Amino acid sequence: MYLKLFEEEDIPNRVKWINDPDIQFTLNYDIPTSVSKTKRWFANAVVDPTRREFSIFTVDGDKHIGFCGLFNIKVPVMKAELHCVVGEKEFWSGGYGTEAYKLLDEYGFVELGLNKIYGYQLLHNHGAHRVVEKLGWQREGLLRQETYSHGTVKDVYYVSILREDWLKVNNLTEEQLLLFPHSKHI
Repeated sequence: MYLKLFEEEDIPNRVKWINDPDIQFTLNYDIPTSVSKTKRWFANAVVDPTRREFSIFTVDGDKHIGFCGLFNIKVPVMKAELHCVVGEKEFWSGGYGTEAYKLLDEYGFVELGLNKIYGYQLLHNHGAHRVVEKLGWQREGLLRQETYSHGTVKDVYYVSILREDWLKVNNLTEEQLLLFPHSKHI
């Protein structure tokens, strides 16, 4: 799989996936959404220096299967929030979410020079919990009654990975990072 910058032509799939009840169950997007509303979001997102939005594609068949990105990029603390959706259900449990997280971690730490990447996960999003655990992220805490989602106030986990932990997980040093090739998957 690979990531490419999110383009206007990717909007119809994003709308379809955000409005899908099975996908929405583990997420917290403002629903229902529309193409018009998403075009307005895109017009703002594409020029927002605190965001990097990508589409997820398969290498085999070049199929658009999801979207992901880093947002709320904060300087000077150098942190960003990660989001990821594999929208095509035939690609669920195929490692695509894990690979997208890996690529976003690499992009964030290598290209953007981030110190921390974090996210919020609804308690019942077990797939996302498995992904971050595999990649060395830490569950920093439980935020009680933190978000309104699907008609009720819900708890969320706050998860993150620090640059130093990402380096350890990937057997890298800061010196090696200077020689790290730019990702060929973005």
